[in-house]
Order: sequence, then structure tokens, then C-alpha cells
Amino acid sequence: MHTSWLTADQYASLSTQVQGAFIAPLPAFESLLVGGIDNRKYLQGQITCDVDQLTDSNFLHGAHCDAKGKMWSQFYLATYGDQLITVAFRDELTASTAQWKKFGVFSKVSFDAGQSQFACFGLGGDNVASLIQQLGFDVPKRGGLSRSNGALLLALTDDHFLLLMPLDDARTLMQQPLPFAAPTVWLVQHIKHGFSYLEQGLIGEFVPQMLNLQALDAISFSKGCYIGQETVARLKYRGGNKRAAFILQADSAELPAAGTDIDIQLGENWRRSGQVVNAANIHNQLWIIAVLPNDITPADSLRLSSDSAPALHITPLPYSLN
Repeated sequence: MHTSWLTADQYASLSTQVQGAFIAPLPAFESLLVGGIDNRKYLQGQITCDVDQLTDSNFLHGAHCDAKGKMWSQFYLATYGDQLITVAFRDELTASTAQWKKFGVFSKVSFDAGQSQFACFGLGGDNVASLIQQLGFDVPKRGGLSRSNGALLLALTDDHFLLLMPLDDARTLMQQPLPFAAPTVWLVQHIKHGFSYLEQGLIGEFVPQMLNLQALDAISFSKGCYIGQETVARLKYRGGNKRAAFILQADSAELPAAGTDIDIQLGENWRRSGQVVNAANIHNQLWIIAVLPNDITPADSLRLSSDSAPALHITPLPYSLN
């Protein structure tokens, strides 16, 4: 953990034993400020979401792809004064920032790392609206954004939130008697909602539809050209994508790394079928979001490719892939 706003003692004290609403520090999530008079125009030609739809009261979920349509990152994008701010998992944000800077030299655009200015938290749980109001925010609806004293609260769903807060305020917040939880608590909820992020080994491996981004309103099929658009559009209009993200659960103490294989049983044999994207484990309840063939069904027998090889069970996605 490398952060200036969360001490090692504070991090160690975070618990997975939480009831009701919670707030979880997310030191592995970071932000990037995109400035300059061309910031909107530049990002519009880089990412899957339609920057023209961005206002001060909403945010966009999007992806950044290479020329072949494989993702460098997926992220959340909002306005911050005359700048734009992106929030994403550290690995993928680092990958995209390097690419944006490389091509940004031809535009009037600037990039400033946000980790020296902002801290990221996740909120969720039963009656989270009361906690949000206690923190001084109006409660936004899904896709909406609420602001308070320089902080941004993004409603990923109606009960699952990201909070971006100035560092000094984050340090003060960590001293308050609030229902703090370990990041794992929020990450389990993230998986249960069918969301994902890209860890280092999976950057450049998936087209957006393999992580269901078309179902999460993270792809605009009506905006102008962007890097990788040809592949992304072809998969929508001509088909050909054979994989999707699924939520899996197991009774297991394991915590597989991103990229770990998932096997399917075919007769008496097992064959590699997919791979783990993200995993979180609380009290021997393992939750995984994984990329698998899109014709997989709950009747198929799946297991984690590991020494103990726990059986994996598909749980329903909270959205439709059709």
C-alpha cells in the first residue's frame, strides 16, 4: 500500500465484519486530471463513451482500447472545474495514462496524476443513503453525481458508490467514528453488481463486450471515431464475440489471482474454459467475475484451476446481455 492519506495502522484496523452501510478506503484506485482546452475533443477520439454527454451532474463509464479494440482500461469520467477527472484501478489507469500522454503531444491537453490530490472510497450496504447524507451529500441516482466541498460521489448503482475526496479531507474523514470497512467488502459488492476492472496481467486482453460494457452503458455506438471503434462496432453489428463476463461463487478459502484459469467439465475430462478477472473472498465465501464462453449455463460444471479445485457456481447477472 502506497498512500499518503491512509496509515498502515488504519488499514490494518479495517474489518470485513460490517453490518449495514459502510465506507471502505480504496487505496488501489486512483485518479487522473485531464486539462487543457482540447481535453474533451482529445478524449472523445480515444474512448468508448460519448464525452459530449458529460455534464456536471453525471459521470460516464467508459473504456480505452488499443487499435485492435483490446482494452487498456475501463474507468469513470467526470468534470472537475474546467478539467476532466478519470477514476480507475491503479494498473489500468497507469497503462492508459502512458498511451494518452504519448499521443496527447499533438493536442492542447495536459495530464496530472490525482493521487497527490485525491483519495478514493467505496460506499455501499443497507441504508447507505443515510450514510451519504451524514457525509454531506445529496443521494444521486444511478449514473448521477453529487458534489460537496470539492468531493465527488458517483452512483455506480442505486446502492453502490465511488467517492473521490481531497486528501486533507480524506485524512480528517479517517479520524471520524464512521462504519469503515476493508476494501474487500466493497469489492465483493462490485463483483455482485457485475462490474470489473483490469489488473496488470489482463491489460490488452479483452474487447469491451467481453466484460459486458455494452450492458453497462459504457460504449456509445453513435459517437464519432475513436481508437478501436472498428472492432467494437463490428462485434455489435456483425456478431462474432463469443465471450462474456459472469459472476461465480464458491465455498473456498482461496483467492485466485487475475488470469487464473477456470475449467469446464466435458464428459470425464476438464478443459480450460475461461479466466478470472477479479476475485474477492470474505469468510471463505469466494466471489469471482470471470470471462467465459457466452453460451455457458448454470448447468455446466465449472471449477477453479488450482490445487484444491473448488466447484464454481454461476449466479445471475443483475443486467441483461441482450
